[in-house]
This record gives sequence, structure tokens and C-alpha cells, in this order.
Amino acid sequence: MRVEAVTTERQFADALEVRFAVFVHEQGVPPEGERDELDDDPRTFHAVAYAGDGSPVGAGRLLAPHTDIAHGQGTPHGNMDPAHPHIGRLAVTSGARGTGAGRALMEFLEAAALERHGAHGHVRVELSAQDQAMAFYERLGYTAHGERYLDEGIWHHDAYKDLTA
Repeated sequence: MRVEAVTTERQFADALEVRFAVFVHEQGVPPEGERDELDDDPRTFHAVAYAGDGSPVGAGRLLAPHTDIAHGQGTPHGNMDPAHPHIGRLAVTSGARGTGAGRALMEFLEAAALERHGAHGHVRVELSAQDQAMAFYERLGYTAHGERYLDEGIWHHDAYKDLTA
């Protein structure tokens, strides 16, 4: 398995293929709720994971601090602080779950957050986790905070992790 920064249209299409397979087809999120203007923001960093055979099996993105996390509403969901980078749209295809793809994507996105947004070797990263995935994020060192809330009909919690180089 390898994780790559998205730098080509093909890689971006692969990332969207994974996201739509997981969020739209598997979880029932409306297509218009999955792809948004933040995907095209030049400050957004995308990553895609590939299996050994070259097929895309995972995707995620890193939003820059001060990005409109709430899709045009001006404030982030729940208790997230727009002054921190935000990891989101993390998706792993059903056949690749449990293979380390999610962990590899998270480590790649965290490294990008430190490199792009870290100050003196530190950065706080935030994310909005589906409640059913919260144990995964806790194993990676994330701490849930605030009340749960519905996003696209799915219960979520905000979480954060302080990263150090």
C-alpha cells in the first residue's frame, strides 16, 4: 500500500471514487453533500491510498486553517476552531478496512499538517468523526470534545490531536 499527495487529475478522480463509494453509495450521503467547494480550494491538500495492484482504496483531505469548514456558513461544526487545520473526508473502501490504509492516510495527513501549518514543530489538528469511527481516531490519539451532532444524517463528534515534529 502507498499513500500519495494528489497532484494530478487522475489521482483526484481516484480520491473522489473512494469517497463516493464510501459516503454516497455505502452510507447514503447525497452526492451534492459529498463534493464541495473546499475540494477545489488551492489551500486544500488531498491524499489518496493505493493497494499493491494500483487500485484506489482510501482518500482524505487536509483543510488549511481559516478555511470555511461549515460549507459556506462561516463557522465550523460543533466546537471546531477554524484557526486549526482540519482533516476530513477520510474514507477507506470496505474491502481495505483493517489493512492499515486508514492509519497510513492519517499519518500522511498529520505529517502534511505539521509541515504546512506547524509553528515551532507543533500544530493542533481537528476533525469531525462519525461516531461509529470514533474508536479508530481514539486509537490514533484523538480526543473527542463537545456534544455530538448530525451531519448529513450521521452522528458525529469533533476531535483534536496535538502533533509534535
